[in-house]
Amino acid sequence: MPKQLTKVGKYTIVGKMAKGGMGSVYKARHPTLKRFVILKQLTLRGGAGISERFKREAQLMIDFRHENIVPVYDHFKSGSSYFIAMEFVDGRSLDRLIAERNKLSTEASILIFSEVCKGLKYAHDKGVIHRDIKPANILLSKEGEVKLVDFGIATTMESEKEGLTQAGMTLGTPAYMSPEQIADSRSVDKRSDVYSMGVMLYEMLTGEKPFPGSFTPDAIDRINRGSYKNPKRLNPDIPGYLVKRIKKMMHHRVKRRYTDLYQVLRLLSRYTRRYRSQKAVRSTIKRYLEGTEVSAAATIGRGARAGRPLVKFSIGLALFLVFVVGGLYSYYRGYFYEYFGGKNYGRIELKALVPQDYHKRIGLIYAAVRLNASPDEQAPDSVPLTFSYRLTPRKTLPKLFSNEEEEKPTDLILTSGGRYLRAGYYEVEIYLENRKYYRSLYLKPRVLQKQAVETSMGRVLEIRLHEGETKPIDLSIDVMDSETGKSLYAQTDIALYIEDSDRWVDWKRYRGSDRLWKNLSSQLTSGANYQVNVEAPSHYREEIEFFVEPDLDTVHVSLSLVKKAGTLLVNSSVDGLEILIDNRKGSFIGGKTRVFEQYGRTIEGEREFKLSEGSYVLTVRKGTKRVKNFQFTISPGRTTQLQVSFDPENKEIDIQ
Repeated sequence: MPKQLTKVGKYTIVGKMAKGGMGSVYKARHPTLKRFVILKQLTLRGGAGISERFKREAQLMIDFRHENIVPVYDHFKSGSSYFIAMEFVDGRSLDRLIAERNKLSTEASILIFSEVCKGLKYAHDKGVIHRDIKPANILLSKEGEVKLVDFGIATTMESEKEGLTQAGMTLGTPAYMSPEQIADSRSVDKRSDVYSMGVMLYEMLTGEKPFPGSFTPDAIDRINRGSYKNPKRLNPDIPGYLVKRIKKMMHHRVKRRYTDLYQVLRLLSRYTRRYRSQKAVRSTIKRYLEGTEVSAAATIGRGARAGRPLVKFSIGLALFLVFVVGGLYSYYRGYFYEYFGGKNYGRIELKALVPQDYHKRIGLIYAAVRLNASPDEQAPDSVPLTFSYRLTPRKTLPKLFSNEEEEKPTDLILTSGGRYLRAGYYEVEIYLENRKYYRSLYLKPRVLQKQAVETSMGRVLEIRLHEGETKPIDLSIDVMDSETGKSLYAQTDIALYIEDSDRWVDWKRYRGSDRLWKNLSSQLTSGANYQVNVEAPSHYREEIEFFVEPDLDTVHVSLSLVKKAGTLLVNSSVDGLEILIDNRKGSFIGGKTRVFEQYGRTIEGEREFKLSEGSYVLTVRKGTKRVKNFQFTISPGRTTQLQVSFDPENKEIDIQ
């Protein structure tokens, strides 16, 4: 019978949580942090490739610092096993929660899913692709924290160079894998994780997986064709807006998916922005895990209650302030006109009705109104009055009770608010996006408005904003060098992807032919998505994806390309010689993304520096008296090797 572990390194084992073919997972106590941790074990019998992947998981995660990713504290070898020490999350996994509840509520699904998006986007920004997104790898603490775990098969550009994933190798969990990941796990990018996130959201909202969890020919064929049951058939309560997002995330064609999780988070913000803080989000998830059904009404609009006066002498001052503020508030709200000016003033409100699925956020829609009052009949020489107002989103109070089955999408409202103007004839000009509406009306005084049901609350003038019809657009593309600003158009290959026709075209070829351009320009319309990929010699490839709003007719795309860096390889036979380049101890160096790096000192072996194209002077010195300079040239994408040596007898430095 194998001996039961009681201590590994400095950690005291509390109990075993799971066991697999390559090792076990233990709950342990950290000696100095005085808290529980998880020890993930891998026996060395797993093979060199698996052990390297295990060690790389620790190297990746030990540098991660994000509230939605389980932090790694330590990585070490003990006996014949490797161990990773990570945070113990007191709670349950997402797959267990789904099994318990059958399916999750819309509100809880969106909140948990958005938290996972934040953690995964952080990893993507660090250049790491997870490749195994699934509910089992999402942990939910009892305090409502959502954390992503298990980067065991994650990939980076460095890992590809190390050859940890071979061409044609398939890694991941079948039911959540994208078509391209099934074909070759080495070729995936972050859009594969976006696909897996869509599958996970599908399962959260329906309680079922869209595809079987096995590598059968039928399952692979369905995944490759994107053939799955509409989630709304399994759960009719799913908003249509979310169904669209799931379908785009799970599109079997990688080019038709979202390219970055920022796009997903931005689209989901219409639901999450009602939560005023991260604390409110966690509190809501916590209550849901405890068994309370949550809705937006239960989590927003909680303000601090006004405290009562604590000392008697402040009562008089408080009453005075109430009187003054109440008077100003009554005047602002129109009560003065309602009760004292009803014979001379009327109430009017101008509204713009905006569809829920309008392509712009309501706060970005331009809407304004101008009312021109006709001159007073008794004073024909008087100057007409003009009133101008911006239409802003209507502020609504949270619903105290809601019935999700009865809720239907309603128009968003931009409003001028109730305005009290002198009764009379007005010419009204309404500006809504790129449209203008002209109306004329007679504003009755309040005493007359109250006599009719339709004007009892005042005169309301409504204009509905419709999505503009698509129209031809004038599209131009320019390419320039990011450092010099000079045009690279002549030597650049430019490819344009047109979503509506689902094809790529050679931009310069079509632009240079009147016949081809006539055909292409007829396909360039507003209200569509486009993608531009550009490549130029000695520069990094660049791409941009954009949507052309229906009301636009001109789009200019200008891309800046970063020149590829060259490599300076300093090979030294001695440690400790100070390195300077162009008489600087450090600078911003690197490839497409640059960071400030100190050049430091030589080591016995090779040191590598990524530098931009140009001529440089390498200075190597020992102390202040022994200095050697050497001029060298860096070319894009090429390596320049320099050998540095030190003669201890003659105390001379040599560079060649």
